[in-house]
Amino acid sequence: MSTVWTLTPNPALDFTYRLPELRLGIPHRITDSDVRPGGKGLNVSRVLAQVGVRSNATGFLGGANGERLAGLLGNLETADLISNEFVRTRVETRMSIAVIDQESRATVLNEAGNAPTTDDWEALVGLVRHSLKPEDILACCGSFPGDSDPAWMTKIVEAVHAAGARILVDATGEPLVRACEAGADLVKPNDLELKETTGADTVCEGAHALLERGVKAVIVSEGENGMSIYAADGSYRAKPARFIEGNPTGAGDASVAAWCAYIANSDPTLTAAELRCGLAGAVAMSGSAVARPVAGEIDVALYEQMKPEINVEENPCHS
Repeated sequence: MSTVWTLTPNPALDFTYRLPELRLGIPHRITDSDVRPGGKGLNVSRVLAQVGVRSNATGFLGGANGERLAGLLGNLETADLISNEFVRTRVETRMSIAVIDQESRATVLNEAGNAPTTDDWEALVGLVRHSLKPEDILACCGSFPGDSDPAWMTKIVEAVHAAGARILVDATGEPLVRACEAGADLVKPNDLELKETTGADTVCEGAHALLERGVKAVIVSEGENGMSIYAADGSYRAKPARFIEGNPTGAGDASVAAWCAYIANSDPTLTAAELRCGLAGAVAMSGSAVARPVAGEIDVALYEQMKPEINVEENPCHS
């Protein structure tokens, strides 16, 4: 049976501070706050756990922040469905602070994080190579910490394939390009990331540019316009049947969770014809995340309602 792995190279302690009004230059007393284990891959694991899918979470954790993040992860209600497989490092795990006012406007301060050592990266690549089993699926999500060399993405993809497993990469810029050139199985940029990375004017052109780099399939999340998939045998798209108002921050992570669950349970060949069967579920799970106030959560009832409403269509897209 396939196992889902999530890899978060740059996890964070996610702090949320709520106050009536954010005013620059004056002290604020915070009485309403919370902290969660954050980072895109961890968000994927948390969503998977909500729908009963077990995952192994890996990446880097370091310092007092890393210890606290590990503790928070272990205290989740769904902790029994998320295995902590993180590589411990001396490099302090970063923090992310969101300040939300009474009008729900969010000001977010994201630390970039510091680059792990070469030995840390080698340990992570080795864990991937020796721990994954054939047909497992690993989702590598988010930015690399600090000034880490994007070439580590190539080594991660190679390690996954050496284990006989598959990899989905949710990244942008040079790490996304490196993943494609290394022959990643799937990549999932959003439409803006795709255009910025490839320099293309349209989603269709950008997707085909990545396919030409060597990736087997490209999944593009397009906000209110839904999601599209591209592979050598064609392209499909799907759009939600209803508008969901809320916080779109975790929508992309939720869609990655849906794809991981679909691939682990269905073992499809990575053609557009077979991936199309997972498209409605990915769009529905993405939409159900918008209804939740923080990333890493979905409205499960809304997901179940939305999924049968979504129509998947052939996408008349040409390179």
